[in-house]
Amino acid sequence: MKLEALRGEESDASRVLAVERDLRNLGHLRRFALPVIDVLAGFPARAYWGKWLELLEQFAPRVLRQPQRVLSVLAELKPMAAVGPVSLDEVRGVLAQRLSTLEREPPRRPYGRVFVATPEQARGRSFEVVFVPGVAERIFPQSPREDPLLLDVLRRKLALKEKRQDRPGVSLRTQDDRVEAERLLLRLAVGAARSRLYLSYPRIEVSLSRPRVASFYALDVQRAVSGSIPDIDKLELAAARESEARLAWPAPRDPSRAVDDLEHDLAVLGMYRHAPVAKIKGRARYLLELNPCLARSLRTRWARWQPRKWSRADGLCERTDATADALREHRLRARPYSVSALQKFATCPYQFLLSAIHRLEPREQIAPLEEMDPLTRGHMFHRTQAEFMRRLQSHDGGSGLPISSSNLEPALVALDETLEEVARQYREELSPAIKRVWDDAVKTLQTDLRAWLHDLAETSGELPLWRPIHFEFGFGFPPDNERDPASLAEPVILPDGYRLHGIVDLIEQRMAPGQEGELRITDHKTGTNRTKENLIVGGGEVLQPVLYGMAVQAALGRPVSEARLYFCTPEGEFAERALQMDEGNRKRGLAVLSTIDRAIESAFLPPAPREGACVWCDFRTVCGPYEERRFQRKDLVPLKDLLTLRAQP
Repeated sequence: MKLEALRGEESDASRVLAVERDLRNLGHLRRFALPVIDVLAGFPARAYWGKWLELLEQFAPRVLRQPQRVLSVLAELKPMAAVGPVSLDEVRGVLAQRLSTLEREPPRRPYGRVFVATPEQARGRSFEVVFVPGVAERIFPQSPREDPLLLDVLRRKLALKEKRQDRPGVSLRTQDDRVEAERLLLRLAVGAARSRLYLSYPRIEVSLSRPRVASFYALDVQRAVSGSIPDIDKLELAAARESEARLAWPAPRDPSRAVDDLEHDLAVLGMYRHAPVAKIKGRARYLLELNPCLARSLRTRWARWQPRKWSRADGLCERTDATADALREHRLRARPYSVSALQKFATCPYQFLLSAIHRLEPREQIAPLEEMDPLTRGHMFHRTQAEFMRRLQSHDGGSGLPISSSNLEPALVALDETLEEVARQYREELSPAIKRVWDDAVKTLQTDLRAWLHDLAETSGELPLWRPIHFEFGFGFPPDNERDPASLAEPVILPDGYRLHGIVDLIEQRMAPGQEGELRITDHKTGTNRTKENLIVGGGEVLQPVLYGMAVQAALGRPVSEARLYFCTPEGEFAERALQMDEGNRKRGLAVLSTIDRAIESAFLPPAPREGACVWCDFRTVCGPYEERRFQRKDLVPLKDLLTLRAQP
């Protein structure tokens, strides 16, 4: 369904390819997961431990690439084979703790090694030197929390009741027991040291950009050493002087005190940051020799920020034999483009390169399901409009079209029935996870569609000038159950040989006598109207009216006199941007295509975003946040065509 929605919206081919890849991956997951689910469904309700261990030993190699450690845990439970019968939940409860923290025994010859373990694993062991990291708030000790299902008050009452009845009750841990258990861990860690003990804590929580606070365990240890409880502020100042790390530069001033390679390199760079150039030239060259990726990154960054000059470090900025051969098949006469892809050139040529030519797609982010996916909502809206119009066209010889105030009431009934049918089909195919979210979205759709129909009847009046004839007319898309039967499977070839594919929401025929052959095309918009008055190409970013007008004229062989954008929801305030398809406007549309084609031919598609474009760009992680400021330092003469395009109305 999502794939059809993307194709219906004639979105970037990159997104279509991404959905097709996801469908293939889901097929792989289905082939793996369904047999596993069948095995789990065949497990008995209750069985002896021996039977459970046998089933799990056969099951583990099917779902784990390296099942050896799990099999060893199962082997340790073989003495429990005669216990039971028990349920799967009881088996899970026994195995959960053992499998969540698998312990590995140290080698028989531990000399020259470092033993890394939890405090519990230090029980009964001793070492010359012990390091206890993470002695900070909410790390060590952990904040003790009560069980919300059985609070400590109830636990104490239950224990007291058992004691009064002289019955051995179950030992239920309370908050005091949890605190004592955490203190025992500290004593185990401290007691394992024979010569030296080092305690440390991270002074900075980088993810939250705030300092960390030492836990009271650090105060306890300091009191044991000095005989008095230290002042927490003095302790933090001493820790700051010892580490010398700052949030802006998380490394000590002395490289010899660094704890890892990153701190060492930052410390070296920190020494030379504000020193005279003559004294530091070549001092940190070892970084370029040790890490070729860092060397390439630094050189590229230097080249990108060079004023005036464009280079290959900026993006696709140089024409060579290799780039010319690679881009030849991406010329506008060689392959069809969608209008949405072409519009990205004016926004940023590099964005156009990444999405329309390299066909990269943004990484999808997992988000809570609080509303219907905008793509699905838009596709349902457009499909309901098209199905509704076809329904009226096929009923009683099309007497329900065009819609006016005289036939509004039966049209509203037909619209509600159409939406109900479309929503039922989508609900069956999508199986929405949260029914309330789905129902609310459908009701909102109904409200918007009814408002659109009322506005359509009001603007048409009693004597409409235009009669709808084609709905969801595709060129470059074969006809199917969602597109108009007159759709063309082949892309349209515009004047000058430019190839285009897309889907036009609505094509109408003029009803005035003597002008019956003229057509009007409409592209429905369901979002906010951000266009300006006197729209023609919108600075190269709003090309649907002019290009769709030329495409429909080439496809149907009939003159198109008007093309428009119609913001058909209350959010868009039912605004309309109409364009007369005269010779001058057609030339402006072809001039836009010529500008894009020349940029592809010359292999000059640099990151040159218009103002504010980077904020909403899907590829900001590729370029970084400073492209608007950086490209202003470059020579703007090669961007003359782009800047001229952006100035077009």
